[in-house]
Amino acid sequence: MIFVTVGTHHQPFKRLLDALAGLDDELVVQYGPGRPPAAMPGEPFMPFDAMLEHFRKAETVITHAGVGSIICASREGHVPLVVPRRHELGEHVDDHQIELTRALAQRGSVVAVWDVDTLAETVAAAPPRRPVSATAEPALCPSVRNALLNQ
Repeated sequence: MIFVTVGTHHQPFKRLLDALAGLDDELVVQYGPGRPPAAMPGEPFMPFDAMLEHFRKAETVITHAGVGSIICASREGHVPLVVPRRHELGEHVDDHQIELTRALAQRGSVVAVWDVDTLAETVAAAPPRRPVSATAEPALCPSVRNALLNQ
């Protein structure tokens, strides 16, 4: 199963949603304010627990370049396939998702999908999922969490 998430941003991500029609795999799609192709299972917005469950069950994750989505996918052993939203196409307010995708792809933390016409080929060549035990939480995360919760 492939889990696809476009996040909660108010601008639709039609370019990514339309590209999903070219995939033959079972999909679960969190599609935001847009609409996925007909007969594609999904919801516009999902509770966080449901999102985490889909990250856990998925063989592959396709996501926008939202930091939270990338972190959740990575924690579950995925090297997510990231399609950054583009300002010039009306998908976001600026191009910070392009900058983030470029930086993380250079580190090997994500697979950048710059052209959605290549999505099916990118899915077929996606890196295998790592065991979750190999994706230890960085020490900074608990420190930040504790600082926020103890305010």
